[in-house]
Amino acid sequence: MRISLLALLLVPAAEAAPAKPGKDLIMNDAAFEYAAPAAWSRRPSEGGGVVLVGPADADDVSALITLRHYPPGDADFASFDAFVERQTAPPVFKSSPPTEKRPDVAVAGRKAKAFARDGAEFVPPGARNTKEVPMREELVAVPAKEGFYLLTYYAPKSLHKKHRRAFESVLKSFKPKL
Repeated sequence: MRISLLALLLVPAAEAAPAKPGKDLIMNDAAFEYAAPAAWSRRPSEGGGVVLVGPADADDVSALITLRHYPPGDADFASFDAFVERQTAPPVFKSSPPTEKRPDVAVAGRKAKAFARDGAEFVPPGARNTKEVPMREELVAVPAKEGFYLLTYYAPKSLHKKHRRAFESVLKSFKPKL
């Protein structure tokens, strides 16, 4: 039986064979390249870009790493400066904790802006009896010739420190194409 090339092209990237244990898998996307941490799965992001899904905590809330390119004039953030301005502004809601400004970091030889904030997920969502799961989010904005890149690590606080190395490895391997 022959497998047609069209059938192979229709298989989503998220269903590709996982990397061998202990080996990172180099991934190419239209606007960037990165090494996906071993044992993390990959799926497309609803807003464009990529979401890497890592281990889950006891409440089945997974650690996530997202990578996305924001082109100039994007509806969410029109520019790198607009993103930085929003992160350094007071919170939109009075009950929200402010976003923490972190020391700048170098990503692919570019001076990137880093931020962090605490949050929460409620699981199961939409249920009458939900449980609040404390979360920690780290954001790294990398300037580009056209727009900017945003790399985010979002994890339950119970997993944050344990799996942060995966985010560090993505930051180290990240190669912008713009």
